[in-house]
Amino acid sequence: MPFSVIAALGNPGREYAATRHNAGWIVVDALASQAGATWREESRFSAAVAKVMFGDRSAHLVKPLTYMNDSGTPLAAFLRFHRIDPSEIVVLHDDIAFEPGQLRLSLGGSAAGHNGVASCIRHFGEAFVRARVGIGPKKHPGQDLADHVLGRFPDADFATLTQRIPDFIQSLQTLFSLGLPAAQNLTNRKPPTP
Repeated sequence: MPFSVIAALGNPGREYAATRHNAGWIVVDALASQAGATWREESRFSAAVAKVMFGDRSAHLVKPLTYMNDSGTPLAAFLRFHRIDPSEIVVLHDDIAFEPGQLRLSLGGSAAGHNGVASCIRHFGEAFVRARVGIGPKKHPGQDLADHVLGRFPDADFATLTQRIPDFIQSLQTLFSLGLPAAQNLTNRKPPTP
């Protein structure tokens, strides 16, 4: 299955820039920066868009500029405009099921309580690849989930995430060049213990 889009979920605005919920944006911004790509706002999609090359293949990078809960609307519009099948999109998003520094690739499945993923499923089905960036679970059971995901990364967790970004980018490059099973073999394992 060919891939042509990496969509990163997050919330627009400076106040959300370094929050756990914006982990997908943190990774895709690093990917764009490494590739020397420039983001441009596309008002017809309500999204920021850039283009990068993976070997001899191009990939669209897309950041919806709606809030997280409505991520699917601009992404569906982008897919329709470019006549891209939803199976060609990789959705990069935060996931509390994994620790910071971990990335998991999976195909299909439920939203698992993630409102941005739920919006994507509502608008273009569930047959897309999820690239789930670990942000760690709530610190204590009584904490509100929204407070956790909208909170900023502790310094140690943010350092762990940023140290692993080159590996995440390699995983995405492998996904585009060799396909999902090869990328899963590379990615879906715990990072080495420092």
